[in-house]
Amino acid sequence: MARTQTRSDLSGGTGIRARQSLYSDFDLTFIANPNNKDITIKKDIAAIKQSVKNLILTHKGERPFQPYLGSTVNALLFELADVWTALDIQDEIRYTLENFEPRIQVIDVIVTDNIDANRMKVTIIFRIVSIGQQDQVDFYLERVK
Repeated sequence: MARTQTRSDLSGGTGIRARQSLYSDFDLTFIANPNNKDITIKKDIAAIKQSVKNLILTHKGERPFQPYLGSTVNALLFELADVWTALDIQDEIRYTLENFEPRIQVIDVIVTDNIDANRMKVTIIFRIVSIGQQDQVDFYLERVK
């Protein structure tokens, strides 16, 4: 049976409150929220997934005053597409996330090359440290001139 909250329940100071978000970030697609016409906010797991992907795709030296933030994955994409390059990309992703994303613990990084399409599929399996929940991020790395 569900409990409904009445006005008298709130007067005692022990009202039911919604859980606060652990993490929040604005959506990098910059899609406007249809209700208030403001930028959409990503919360908790969605914010962490966006941060992981953004961190991997950021070039080292790209952010002002943070010259070491980012990865060299984009430079590795122009190497010969073989097993060794995929291993180098795995190592670079793991190193970047372990050093710059303290909210997660990396469990596995899987890089699958798709030579015919000139891209590599990246799957990052991680555990969120604060809540212990496991999740993953999937995206493609493509060569861009």
